[in-house]
Amino acid sequence: MTAAVWLILIVSALAVLQSKYFSKYAFRHLTYERKLSKKAVFEGESLELMEVIANHKLTPLPWLRVESKMSPWLRFRSQENLEVMDDRFHRSVFYLRPYSKITRRYHVKCIRRGYYDLSITTLTIGDLFGLNSTSQEAHSDAKLFVYPSLLGEDELPDEALRWQGDVSVKRWIFPDPILINGIRGYQLGDSRKDIHWKASARSGTLQVKTHDYTVFPRLLIIFNIDPEDNFWGQLSAKQMEEMEYGIRSVATLCNWAINNNMEVGLYSNASISYAPDTAIAIEPACNASQMTRILETLAGLQFKEHESIYRTLESLVENDTTNTDILVFSTFWNESFDSRCEQLRLHGNSVTHITLRKEAIRFEDIDSADAV
Repeated sequence: MTAAVWLILIVSALAVLQSKYFSKYAFRHLTYERKLSKKAVFEGESLELMEVIANHKLTPLPWLRVESKMSPWLRFRSQENLEVMDDRFHRSVFYLRPYSKITRRYHVKCIRRGYYDLSITTLTIGDLFGLNSTSQEAHSDAKLFVYPSLLGEDELPDEALRWQGDVSVKRWIFPDPILINGIRGYQLGDSRKDIHWKASARSGTLQVKTHDYTVFPRLLIIFNIDPEDNFWGQLSAKQMEEMEYGIRSVATLCNWAINNNMEVGLYSNASISYAPDTAIAIEPACNASQMTRILETLAGLQFKEHESIYRTLESLVENDTTNTDILVFSTFWNESFDSRCEQLRLHGNSVTHITLRKEAIRFEDIDSADAV
């Protein structure tokens, strides 16, 4: 054999051996981390996504490709060695020397509310000659809430503005559950929570506790995702805009209520992306963690019905909801709404319908908007 033939055979054998080596050992002593500078932002805000890849062995890695599915509503600034394919996949490529670490930082603008799970990344390593490659998934805790943006006062629905004005002036007076001033016979509409069982046993008839009065504003918002009664199918673009406008309005009112020391809660017939089997039923409270919980729920809210909106209203009656201002956000209203809301009024609640039929704020066009 000539020297050239021997050289070809040796090179071929080495190529095969190194390909098998990288297939078997490439991921040994390799670490990958993905971190977000913030766990939650509002629509339109930006954050930093950081990737840290470290090769803790003597063997260099000719190329390492990092890929993950990425929502088009998370916009990346143009970066070297970064490729976003059809606004669906984030891809970056690295060369790693022995015992080296690379840190990459990406500026991300969050265009639209949502819950984004960025925890799963696919790592692909190839050999020197490109004969073979092997892949493996890496997991991190990179999960992001993008909250709905808060509206200005002049952007809220007219009914919500009127309701705000009424509350601000009247500071409605409700019975304080702590201040008990006596006992009387049970009347239609009294809460079962107020029944005094010992007094009832002594008298042989139901007796309830009566309360002194104090300023105690309490708000419950109900958000209906159905654009019409018995709705089936996908929302149109206009209906989507109305719903997103409604979500922003709800977030704004909840924030206003807590800032004004009002208890606020949220019910909806929608499902949540990160907890699809859980109903949206947040009881009224007034603290910072309550606002965070509401914003996280609104971020993950999907236009997918978890239950009928009428069932949502019925659950409030069954739970003996009393002394509460109830705001129902819905694009339609009918006799079924009226009958259930009348039951709520009989329990000492006020019910106000907030319509969503208003020109909504459109999303930034994802095909033409520039990342910042």
